[in-house]
Amino acid sequence: MKVILSLCGAILVAALALFALKLSLREDHFGKPFTGLPAAAIPDIVSKPDTFLGKPVAIHGKLQRQCPATGCWFFLTDPGDLKAQELKVEMGDTTPRLPSRLGKVAHVEGQLIKFGDGYEFIGVAVTFE
Repeated sequence: MKVILSLCGAILVAALALFALKLSLREDHFGKPFTGLPAAAIPDIVSKPDTFLGKPVAIHGKLQRQCPATGCWFFLTDPGDLKAQELKVEMGDTTPRLPSRLGKVAHVEGQLIKFGDGYEFIGVAVTFE
């Protein structure tokens, strides 16, 4: 009986260890692979959007808001100035579902497009720190 209980305990410990390992190795990259696009700062894009319109660039920023239903869009601010203007990033065409990553830093590749009276960054790849 002790052998059976010890064996069950060992199996349980091994299963918990595998589960913890899987959580720690969780994939936080979504969309296409990164291609090494030139970096652009969010404050520069927000202040001079016509300069970046339609040009593929890489951005990074801190998530301030995210789509509550599927996470497909989010707003980023410059990590050094969280009171700066936000840039909306839309990932819905590439990745319709993203886990909630509020407060995390995101690295995104894509391009700025005209959207209604404003602009929005269409992402094709994103990694969360």
